[in-house]
Amino acid sequence: MKNLFIAALLLLPAAAGAQQNMKLGNLEINPFLSTQESYDSNIYLTRDERKSALINRSVIGVNLLHKFGSRYDLKGGYNMELLGYSRETQINNAVHHNANLGFKGKMPKGITVTVDDKWKQTTDQATSQTVERALRVENTASAVFNAPLRGKFGFAVAAQHVYNNYLDNNPTLDREETQVGADLEYKWQPKTKFFLAYRHGMLNYQTGYTNDATFDNVEVGATGQIAPKVQGTVKAGAQMRKYDEDLNDAKDDANTAQYSVQAVWKPVEMTDVTLFAKRGNVETNYGDARFYTSTLTDLSVSRMVRKFKVTVGLSYEDVRYSDKNNTLSAADKKRNDENANARLMVDYNIQKWLVANAGYSYKDRSSNFDQFEYKDNIVSVGLKAMF
Repeated sequence: MKNLFIAALLLLPAAAGAQQNMKLGNLEINPFLSTQESYDSNIYLTRDERKSALINRSVIGVNLLHKFGSRYDLKGGYNMELLGYSRETQINNAVHHNANLGFKGKMPKGITVTVDDKWKQTTDQATSQTVERALRVENTASAVFNAPLRGKFGFAVAAQHVYNNYLDNNPTLDREETQVGADLEYKWQPKTKFFLAYRHGMLNYQTGYTNDATFDNVEVGATGQIAPKVQGTVKAGAQMRKYDEDLNDAKDDANTAQYSVQAVWKPVEMTDVTLFAKRGNVETNYGDARFYTSTLTDLSVSRMVRKFKVTVGLSYEDVRYSDKNNTLSAADKKRNDENANARLMVDYNIQKWLVANAGYSYKDRSSNFDQFEYKDNIVSVGLKAMF
């Protein structure tokens, strides 16, 4: 299959690569292909008995866009990802499918309606030579109704539903999460908007009820041009969570401060500084811990030099589990992990439609439980065609 992808990349006519989407009436068709070969020094992310492998990652897909006049857009896409490992192929090899469908409509009186659905059939990474990848389906559906109020004020009504289904094993993480709420918006500048957001959420697990919960998120933030030469979204607030059932001595109530930053600063031409930071709760089935709080900061700098794009990135994540693995044990302690990552990526534009890349990534996890620590090095080269 890898050779088939490489042949397709080489045989696709350069004439189709003038960076012009194929068109069928008002339908824009944007196919893409990529293949990447990498060496991973620790594919099971373990502290002891590390296993290395060569990995081929090949992707084929298409993005579609249909414009109905100047008011309505309908978009969709699909891609298939194939993973091929040089060791324990029955456990590690995988095929992933991703699809999306979206609609955006600009109605009279400044009203905007957006509907999106994203579906994927994917796998979680294998953790040993004997435990296969966990096959799961995830679907995220969302809808937003946005309308102006008086003067510079506006409002939005939003709803989102997330569905997770582990098909092979680990049914304890099968769950549905629903959020509904509203935003109050204020247009401070033509390209800058402040907002106050509220969401009420319901978390329902398919197996057992000890992790079922309701929660409320309250956040304030800004979006658009948030500073000179800086575009992005910044928000901060809190989540108040209440569990329906008791789980040993685990907490039934949890109040968590949370924030999110996605910003791109362009200090000079051809240079981007990208900051992504987030603090929030993530579901887990680690013993009596119902969730962990992740605090992540990721900073990258990219620079275009002729046909080359060089990107350097660093990230750090603090992971704190909500409760002990066994809350009834006086000797047990809460798990706390620290994840660090450094990376370098170089892209080379062979043609407008064809990009080669090479990269290196280093990962390190430290923990107050030694068995969860690991180090990992990944070196990769790849090729991507976009039409």
